[in-house]
Amino acid sequence: MALILVVAPHPAGALPETIRLAVTPVFLLAGISGLLGVITTRLARIVDRARLLKERTRAATVAQERELQGELMLHRRRMIMASRAFACATTSFLLVATVVVVLFVSTLATIDLTPLVALLFVLAMGSLMTAVVLLLREVQLGSLALRRF
Repeated sequence: MALILVVAPHPAGALPETIRLAVTPVFLLAGISGLLGVITTRLARIVDRARLLKERTRAATVAQERELQGELMLHRRRMIMASRAFACATTSFLLVATVVVVLFVSTLATIDLTPLVALLFVLAMGSLMTAVVLLLREVQLGSLALRRF
């Protein structure tokens, strides 16, 4: 199947309509940026807590050290979850940004790239949903740490 590039004069309203269509994904980018900020803050807190636990381990008794090691393992799991959530949110951000670029390329080159836009958007939403689920799991692990230790 060959892709045929048709260069034709643009209808008068094509570019303004594309700009209007691109506004919604740009708002989504702002929301994802907020999510990335939340995940970054959580990662920083996990790292701070892990450092504190490492310091306490040096002066701990054997029983205390075992308990601290258990909490450290929990924080490692939290860090993995948060890091994966960050990666998925970043992937979603990049896919949404690509949707905006493809919208403009489609308009300027007068190519119907609607299937590609749809695919990219579905992938972006899947990645965003995965990020939120991972963040939820990380928060649950953090709550477990509070109750357990």
